[in-house]
Amino acid sequence: MTPTPRPAAGRDFPGQDAPGRDAAPDEAPRRQELAAFLRARRARLAPEQVGLPARRRRRTPGLRREDVAERAGISTAWYTYLEQGRAVRPSPEVLARLADALCLTDPDRAYLRVLAGHAPPPHGAPGGPGARLLQSLVDRLAAPAYVTDAATRVLAWNPPAREVFGDYAAWPPEERCLLRLLFTQPAFATALVDRDAYAARVVHTFRQRSDAHLTDPAVMALVGELARCSAEFRRLWESRELRRADTDTLLVDHPGGRLTFTMLMFQDLGATGIRFSAYLPADAHTERAMAAAGRAARPARGT
Repeated sequence: MTPTPRPAAGRDFPGQDAPGRDAAPDEAPRRQELAAFLRARRARLAPEQVGLPARRRRRTPGLRREDVAERAGISTAWYTYLEQGRAVRPSPEVLARLADALCLTDPDRAYLRVLAGHAPPPHGAPGGPGARLLQSLVDRLAAPAYVTDAATRVLAWNPPAREVFGDYAAWPPEERCLLRLLFTQPAFATALVDRDAYAARVVHTFRQRSDAHLTDPAVMALVGELARCSAEFRRLWESRELRRADTDTLLVDHPGGRLTFTMLMFQDLGATGIRFSAYLPADAHTERAMAAAGRAARPARGT
C-alpha cells in the first residue's frame, strides 16, 4: 500500500480545524459519538468487501484505519484524530468520501452529517402545536396513533393505541417515555407479537431522528441510566444501528385474533422532534376487529 503523506502543520485540508484546537465543551458528546460511529462502521467491513486482499486473523474485526484513510483520500493521522474524538471538523466533501470509503447507507450518511455538524436546519418551528391540539389530532383517527417528542415522551394517544400498546395513563407523566417503558416496564406493550423488534425500532429511530442524545442533559442521563439497567438497551445502543425505513409491519395478539398494522410516521410535526406515529389496519380482519373494539369502548346512547 502506498504510504499516506503526513498532514502538514496539523492540517489535512484547507478550511478544516486543526486537531487539538479548543472547541465548545458542548461539542464533546457529538465528537465522541462521531468517533464511536466511525469505529463501529469500520469494524463491519471486511477487506474482501471493498476489494482488498484478505488478511490473517486479527484481534479486531474490520478494516484498518489506514485502509479507510486511503480509500477516502485523507491521511491516516487525520482519520485517527476523528476516531479519537479530537477537535477536528471535516468538510462536507471529506464526509462524502468517508461515507463512500465505509460503504454507508443513506441513513448512515445523514447521521454522519449530523455528528459532524453539517446537518441541514431542522424543519420544525420552535413552538409547534400544544398538547390539546395534538390530542385532538389523534382522537380523530380510528387507527392506533400516538405522538412523541424528541426524547420519546408520549404526549398524546388515542383509545385504539391504548388497545394495542396498553394504557399509557397507567404510568406517571415523568415515566411515560417509550424508551423507559420498553426497557424497564415488562407490562408495557405485551400484546405485540415481537415486542423486541418494536423496541429496537424505537431505539434506532430515536438515534437517527433526533440529536437529543447529544445535546439534552436529561436525555443523555436517561440513555446512561437505561444502558446501566438494561443489557438489551445497551446492546442496541452500542450497535449504533439506524432506522432504515419510514414504514413497518406490526403484529398484535388481540382478543379478536392476530392483527396486522402498517406504520406511518411523520417527523417534526409542527415543532422539531415531534413525531406522529399511526398504525393503519393492513387487512380486512384487522379493520373489522378495531371497529368492533371501538364500538365496545363507546358508551351506549342515553347513558
